[in-house]
Amino acid sequence: LERSLKDAKAKGVKVNSFVLINPGNPTGQVLSKKAIQDIVQFCSRHGLVLLADEVYQENVYDENSEFYSCKRAAAETGLIEDDAIELVSFHSTSKGIFG
Repeated sequence: LERSLKDAKAKGVKVNSFVLINPGNPTGQVLSKKAIQDIVQFCSRHGLVLLADEVYQENVYDENSEFYSCKRAAAETGLIEDDAIELVSFHSTSKGIFG
């Protein structure tokens, strides 16, 4: 992430946000708790708005995987309490049905 941000800035790109799609659709593959925590801390550190597309959070098919939200990660790392992150989390009940 750090390298990609640095490269974008070197090319004159003004980076102001980070879009995360988790879980993936249609596979239901989820990022680990550690990965999500790293992402929220990265966004906080660089002043990036985190746009978390989490509409498929109910569609996790691997019994050994668990969905971990960006809001939960931000709260557990103290970023919400410290008002240190801008987070927009998307969720939709219509996307949480099987069939």
